[in-house]
Amino acid sequence: KEIETMGNYSYSKQSAMYDVDVCMLIDKTGSMLPIIDTVKANALRLYDDIKRDMAVKGKNISNLRVRVMAFGDYKADGAEAFYGCDFLHMPDQAELLKQCVNSIRAEGGGDEPEDGLEALAFGIRSKWCTGNNKKRHIVCLFTDASSHDLGFGRSVPGYPTDAPKSYEELMCMWGTSQFPGEMDPYAKRLLLFAPDCSYWSKIARQWDNTILMPVASGKGLGDVSYQSMLDTIGNSI
Repeated sequence: KEIETMGNYSYSKQSAMYDVDVCMLIDKTGSMLPIIDTVKANALRLYDDIKRDMAVKGKNISNLRVRVMAFGDYKADGAEAFYGCDFLHMPDQAELLKQCVNSIRAEGGGDEPEDGLEALAFGIRSKWCTGNNKKRHIVCLFTDASSHDLGFGRSVPGYPTDAPKSYEELMCMWGTSQFPGEMDPYAKRLLLFAPDCSYWSKIARQWDNTILMPVASGKGLGDVSYQSMLDTIGNSI
């Protein structure tokens, strides 16, 4: 807490306290090795770097949790299409986060589009933090590909039975002016590191609290540095 004076008066200024959840959805297909290696190399730094950047802005991170999910293509990858971990408390579980990220293998995927919309549904339905502090629930999706229509892989064993049936249903999960959605409307943020095409550009136009950071198709987000990723996350808190 800082004490500031103004004329004959004094008042206290206390940094805002935030509980922050970051859910990273990472396309695990073959071309994505550059961004996967970037996340692997910096997994243990994430807590300290976010906390430091927020302190500069007068925002104190009380609790930070990180979840990582890798995704591909159900038709091409079957049961290996989606895997990852639940939210891990940072910095206490930083080693577990590193183990989770290190388990991601850049392989599979089949055709050019992936099941990115199903990945978004997984992210939206994460078990987000609750409490009295200010909250930020941040979904970060990393892909260098377009997305199949929802249900493209529905015939494959293991496809989630509770997946949304259409883009419109997925959008209602996020929330619209008519439907409150499944996330806290004040806490939710969506950051898309994806090509400016198809569903990604549509989502950026139509969904609130959403930012699209355009990347080159098929290049594995090799043009996205750790610092730019960190800055984008920090600016959303």
